[in-house]
Amino acid sequence: MFAKKYALPLFLFGFAANAFALDINAVFDSQKKSAFPDTCEMRMRTTIALPGVTTQNVDMTVITAGETKTVTTIKSSAMEMKMVRNGDRMKMTDLRTGKALPAQNMPAQNPADISKQMGDPADYNSPVKDGNLWKIVPKDASKPTLFYSSTQKRVVKMTVNVNGSVAESKFEYCDNTCALPGTLKKTEIVTTMPDGQKSTVVVDVLSAKKRKVLPSRMFDIE
Repeated sequence: MFAKKYALPLFLFGFAANAFALDINAVFDSQKKSAFPDTCEMRMRTTIALPGVTTQNVDMTVITAGETKTVTTIKSSAMEMKMVRNGDRMKMTDLRTGKALPAQNMPAQNPADISKQMGDPADYNSPVKDGNLWKIVPKDASKPTLFYSSTQKRVVKMTVNVNGSVAESKFEYCDNTCALPGTLKKTEIVTTMPDGQKSTVVVDVLSAKKRKVLPSRMFDIE
């Protein structure tokens, strides 16, 4: 009698839980909408605060033409540099001296590209509720744990363990007043080291706009 009495409520509870569960593929599909256009111009400012070191600001302009071509200009109190990437080759120029370094093979790095850090849906377990967010734990501990907002339809936080340190990244996205609504507006990365010290890196996307097809000579590497 006891089993029959509670069988239906338990069945309904399980059905309701499944009905309101979040599909991991929906998370990645929504996150794709935050991507910047393939041909785009971005201005970013990175603020770096390390223990015992004066806070540093680095201004960066990135112009992209697809996934394989970029022109990046970096300016800070310590350096001014221009990097042109075309495929797997890159040319770096010191803007203060005009000296060009030999082209070399280097990976593309864009601090505003979150998706490459996330991996694929198959890398994660099913999302579970964690307060107002959905927590998505990776199958491989080397990948980040994601926290997804159903309201914003974006990953708003990411945590990962690196060599005993814990890095927590928080993300803010543009509203409809931006030229590219839904794209990344700000990233704050706080890394807590094994000894308890913390470092903070804040990346502000000051502006971003879609560009038309860019001349190929812009990405020439001698």
